[in-house]
Amino acid sequence: MESLFQGISVQSNRIIYTPSAFARANLLHLQEAGELKALKPHTSSRENLFSFLFFLVTDGAGSLLYDGQSHCLQAGDCVFIDCRKPYAQGSSEENLWSLKWAHFYGSSMNGIYEKYVERGGRPAFTPQEPALFASLLDCLLAIAGTEDYIRDMRINEKLTGLLTLLMAESWHP
Repeated sequence: MESLFQGISVQSNRIIYTPSAFARANLLHLQEAGELKALKPHTSSRENLFSFLFFLVTDGAGSLLYDGQSHCLQAGDCVFIDCRKPYAQGSSEENLWSLKWAHFYGSSMNGIYEKYVERGGRPAFTPQEPALFASLLDCLLAIAGTEDYIRDMRINEKLTGLLTLLMAESWHP
């Protein structure tokens, strides 16, 4: 468990996960999961990653720039984005944030994300029950840190649960 900015801008607990070839070919699979607390304001920006990112702001505030729009985020807010598009996220200076996150992918994710957006899903939103998302992220991080011989299947199950919650939150006819 490490952090790119460990000790400089953030304090974090993260796992960069290497799924099996079977998982990469057949399942929703985890790429990275973790939690962080900002120690000072910072911005992270990326693009062209074959990954989908979900994160929950657990404390503090920050912002997301995605698809040409800026979103103000505060504790309890969630983000779900396609990381092939450029994005930037950053903690506020006045109210440093804490996050829980997961980067994941799978051959079905493009269609799932399109359906999420089609149903009214937004890149940033405030869920009815943030604790459900926090619990799933905690489970993903815990499973990824085990040597369980079926952990790829367990991770797939939790990612499916996460996507189910996201679809339930996305319905905005």
